[in-house]
Amino acid sequence: LIAAWLLIQIVETLFPIFGLSDALIRLVAILLFIGFPIILIFSWAYELTPEGLKLERDVDRSRSVVHHTGKKLDRAIIVVLTLAVGFFAVDKFVLDPARDAELQEQAVQRGRSEALTESFGGNSIAVLPFVNMSDDASNEYFSDGISEELLNLLSKIQRLRVISRSSSFSYRDKDIHIPTIAKQLNVSYVLEGSVRKYGNQVRITAQLIEARSDTHLWSETYNRKIDDLFAIQDEISAAIVESLRDKLNLDVSEAPRVTAAVNTEAHDAYLRGRYLIAQRTQASIEGAIREFEKAISLDPDFALAHAELAIANQLGYLGITYAESAVRAAPHVVKAMALDPSIAEAHAAAGHLSITEGDIQEALKHFEKAIQINPNYAGAYIWMGNILDNFLGRYAEAFAMREMTVQLDPLSIPALGNYVGELMRRGRLAEADREAEKLASMAPSKYALYRGYRLSLGGKWANGALGALDALRIDSGRRRARYQLASWFALIGLEKEALTIGDVTLPIVASILGKPEKAIAVAEALLAKDSIFARTRGELGLALAGAGNYDRARPLLEESWQRYGGHVGARGLSVDHAAALIAVRRAAGERDGVGNLLAAIRDDVRRLDETGISTAGWSLSADYENGLATYFAGDEERGLALIARAAEDGYFIRPNEAYLQDLYEHPAFAPIRAGQEARQVRERKRFLHIVCTDNPYEAVWQPAEGTCERFTAAGGN
Repeated sequence: LIAAWLLIQIVETLFPIFGLSDALIRLVAILLFIGFPIILIFSWAYELTPEGLKLERDVDRSRSVVHHTGKKLDRAIIVVLTLAVGFFAVDKFVLDPARDAELQEQAVQRGRSEALTESFGGNSIAVLPFVNMSDDASNEYFSDGISEELLNLLSKIQRLRVISRSSSFSYRDKDIHIPTIAKQLNVSYVLEGSVRKYGNQVRITAQLIEARSDTHLWSETYNRKIDDLFAIQDEISAAIVESLRDKLNLDVSEAPRVTAAVNTEAHDAYLRGRYLIAQRTQASIEGAIREFEKAISLDPDFALAHAELAIANQLGYLGITYAESAVRAAPHVVKAMALDPSIAEAHAAAGHLSITEGDIQEALKHFEKAIQINPNYAGAYIWMGNILDNFLGRYAEAFAMREMTVQLDPLSIPALGNYVGELMRRGRLAEADREAEKLASMAPSKYALYRGYRLSLGGKWANGALGALDALRIDSGRRRARYQLASWFALIGLEKEALTIGDVTLPIVASILGKPEKAIAVAEALLAKDSIFARTRGELGLALAGAGNYDRARPLLEESWQRYGGHVGARGLSVDHAAALIAVRRAAGERDGVGNLLAAIRDDVRRLDETGISTAGWSLSADYENGLATYFAGDEERGLALIARAAEDGYFIRPNEAYLQDLYEHPAFAPIRAGQEARQVRERKRFLHIVCTDNPYEAVWQPAEGTCERFTAAGGN
């Protein structure tokens, strides 16, 4: 029985690995089941003797060797039992978690599919970039523009999921079969074609393919003058919808139409702008802005060009202040909304402007409207998710936005990056690793950042710094890597490096270093340079409270409290802002004003717990928030225990903030502080051991003068 059970367990585990079917597993079980009574009867009737097998009745009892063979059997049973227990332990503690992770991943995938089915009825299509067949290779923008216009028109059909441009266009010039593309993008249909432009003439060939069977449902060739371009787009989209209507049960009375015919040259410039803006580099964004401006000069009432120009100025690639980006964008937002408030891009542009101006609720309304107009607008899901997550702390809704974005744009670098970050925050590290691997080839510098952050979890801060340096080694111009690197340097106590690595020092870097006066100076400089950005006002308020200047801090902190609707969230009103405002109100003798702040912190803890966010490394911890609220509410012992657990898990507690002075002075906080300082020393030593011996990052970064000398003089400490 024991041997049979062990055999079944081994077969059940190993057969699937080698691709053997369940039928073979069942066959082994049946054979063992049939064999058991045969073996039982055989062992009852026969005895194994030195002369071989004999019937038991023929063996002289005095000469029986049963007691000898019994000892051997005992030893055999012990061996089998040991193997069984060992296999049980491996199965329970090694194989079971892997199976559970796989089952969880399958459940997640099923959940995504069910969500998509509910939203889009299971109908899905990808529009591949039409091949440029023109003699002039520079006409690729034109063929891309035709593809994108068709994509945009189809995306306006309700209950039809249309894969976004960044994912579908990634298959340009790749020899991949249509069924493979459809499987990777999770779509049922694919539209492909070609464009040949010659003089004032254009030939467009389009074909619709059912992906599973790789069969053509419809194809057509159009020869037209460029002047008829909009009519061609309408004609093609109408034919596609007609072909899909019965198969997909689309609830549309007619095919979508181009919003409005515009000047042909203006539309040409608009297409070039869209081609450039999708590349997401500073140079390409600057080029896109020039093309959109040209389109508007040729056709001042081109609403889409106004909207895209406003968005391009606010994407953050131009190295300008938020105030300047708002000045540039605002008139085009107003114009686009006045010309055509029915286009999603106009509301997306208005949403960006509302964020810059600090009106988060208004921004949310605009992005919601953009999604309502175009449920396939992946960018709107990203931007709306950022608001819900960073400013309002509505983590479950934000995660749904991240998931939807990945489904609509599965190969989008920003979509994947956000999704990987959300998975890490929830401790779903195996899933995060699998998704992050997709970034390794598409965006290696971004992958390096995420990899460093992933390895920093648990307080291994040196890994975060090394990951950011890896990102710089791949792309030395990556500003985000420098900003993150400044924080990592501050965490491990490298002050000079932290204050000089970026072109701009952030207040949080000075705060991590325990320099509140420096944080004030940095925040004031940023605010003087960029007065419109509301979040900087909150950062100045926090810096002032950190230095004990409560009178100046209060109006700025109260303003942030009102702006974010009394919600504590990661980047809006953080737990540090709430703690500072608690200290400010208490200092003014307003004890009654503390309760709603404590309730807001606890509410954030509840939302973090409900969505499975336990820790986000050094900058976010549900335990720390819960501990701080509990401590301020009077239960100091329990509060400190939670804070200690957060610090042990790698959360960093700001070391020199006046609003936390009461916490610092508690005797039980001393070991927490000592533990954090010891971790800093350990991580600094680990980091400097790498960069001070044979610096692999010498081409893009070197330690500040004297850092390695001091490290060596201190014996590597």
